[in-house]
Amino acid sequence: MTRISLLTVAAVIGALIPTQAASPEWITLSGGKLVYGADTQGNRVPDFSQVGYRAGEAAPPQMPVANTVSAGTGGDDTARIQQALDKVAATGKPGAVLLAAGTYHLAGTVRIAASGVVLRGAGTTTNLVGTGAAHTLVELGGTGSRSQIGTAQAVTDSYVPVGARILHVADGSGFHAGDHVIVQRPQEKNWIHAIGMDAIPPRPDGTPSTQWTPNTGLLADRTITVVSGNTLTVDVPLTNALESQYTHATVWRYGFAGRITGAGVEHLAGNGAAFEQDPKWHDGGYFASALVGVGAAQDSWVRDVTATRFGSAFGVGENALRVSVLDTAALDVSVPQDISAQPVEYTISGQQTLIDGCRSTGSNFHAWATQARVPGPNVVVHCSATNTGSRKLDAGPHQRWATGTLYDSVSLSGNGYLELQDRQWMGSGQGWAGANSVLWNCAVGTAHVENPPTAHNWAFGCTGKVDPPTAGHQQGEIVSPGTHLVPASLYEQQLAERLHS
Repeated sequence: MTRISLLTVAAVIGALIPTQAASPEWITLSGGKLVYGADTQGNRVPDFSQVGYRAGEAAPPQMPVANTVSAGTGGDDTARIQQALDKVAATGKPGAVLLAAGTYHLAGTVRIAASGVVLRGAGTTTNLVGTGAAHTLVELGGTGSRSQIGTAQAVTDSYVPVGARILHVADGSGFHAGDHVIVQRPQEKNWIHAIGMDAIPPRPDGTPSTQWTPNTGLLADRTITVVSGNTLTVDVPLTNALESQYTHATVWRYGFAGRITGAGVEHLAGNGAAFEQDPKWHDGGYFASALVGVGAAQDSWVRDVTATRFGSAFGVGENALRVSVLDTAALDVSVPQDISAQPVEYTISGQQTLIDGCRSTGSNFHAWATQARVPGPNVVVHCSATNTGSRKLDAGPHQRWATGTLYDSVSLSGNGYLELQDRQWMGSGQGWAGANSVLWNCAVGTAHVENPPTAHNWAFGCTGKVDPPTAGHQQGEIVSPGTHLVPASLYEQQLAERLHS
C-alpha cells in the first residue's frame, strides 16, 4: 500500500453543510513534527499520547516472584490462587504470584485487590479454564469510587475547545498543582436537543426509542499542573468542548482511597468454552463470559494474555485510569450466531486506556468499543480483527457520546465495519456513539464516519470503502482515503514528540 506524507495531503472530502466553512488542514508535518490545524472555535485533533501505564513514560515493571502456585489436579483452584494473592498483598510489598505451567479450573473469580500485586503465568502453558455459570475469571481493581473534596468551581470560559489544557474557574484559590480533579461537562436539555437526541426515531418495528435525558455527562479525570489565579492547566487535553451555551461545566477535586496502582495480569491464557454449557449462555449469558476485567485501578496492566472462547474477553471499567492492555488476543469468540445482541471483546469504559497489539477472531461481535459517556483520550493501536464466519464484525464507539478515542493502524478483515456514527435507535436508543474521535491508517471493509452536531470525527489515511453519511447527517472529516499516511502511527508520533520535547 502506498504511503504518503501529510505534507502532500490535499484531499479532504465530505458532504459538508453548505453554510459551514471549508475544513482546515487538520494535521501536517513540518521538520518531522506534527502541526495541528483548528476550526474557527479552536477545536483540533487531540494529543492522544498520555494513555496507558504511567502515560507511556515507562513500561510496566517485572515484579519479583513472591509466591508460586502449582497446577491443579482437576478440582476448583479459585481458593488456592486467591490465598496466594492475598498472602502477597498482606506483605505490603510489590510481588508476583507465579502460576506454574498447567491447567487451573476456576468456578469463581480471583481478585487482585492490592497495589503492586501481579498474577503471572508461564506463558500460554498456564491455562485458566472457566467452569460453571459464565463469569469473569480474573478481576483487577480496588474498591469504592471517587469522593468529591470541597466545592465544585464553575468554568467561566464561554468556550473551551477540544484539545485545550487551560481553562478558567470562578475561584481558583482551592486548587493546587498535583490535585486530582474532575472536569465535569453535564449533558443538559438544550445540548441534547441540539444534537437531536431527544428525537431519536423509533426502531424499524415501530417500538419507541429511549430518548436521552439530562445526566451527569462527561467526568474527565485530570491532574492540575499549574494554578495561576483562577487559571488552571491540566495534564491531559480535553476531548470535548466546554460550551457555556450548552452546559454548566465545573471543576472539582476528588479522592479515591480504594483505587489500587501498579497491579497486573500477565503471561497466561484462559479458556471459556465450558461456559457454553451454562443454560443461560444463549440468552445473554455469553456477555458474562470474560477472562480479565479491570476496575478501580491506575497505572496497571494486562500483558501477554490470550483468551479463547470467551464472549466478552477483556474489559476496562469506568473507575480505571491509565491502564495498558498489551499483546493480547481474544480468539474464537464465544457468541451464538443466531442473535443480534453482539458482545464486545475489548470494552473501554475507563480513561486514558491503551490497547496495543491485540487480535480477535470469530464472527458476530464488536472487536473494540467504548461505552456510554466515556471521556478520552483512549487509544486502540496495532490491533486486528478477523471475521471467520458470515455474521457482522465491527468496531468503534458503541453508545451515548464517548469522546476522544483513537483507532490507530487497526484492521478489520473483509467486510469489517469501523464506525464513528449516530447509531440512532440501535440498542435502547444509543444515538451518537462517539465524538472527536480519530481513525488513523486503518484497513477496513467499510468506514462510516459522521460529524455530530457540536463536534467532529476524523478519518486519516484509511483504506476500504467509505460509506456516505446517513440521510440528514454530515460526513466526517475524511483525509487521504485509500492511501496511508506518514507517520505510520499517530499515537507513536505524538508520544515520541512529547517524550522528547
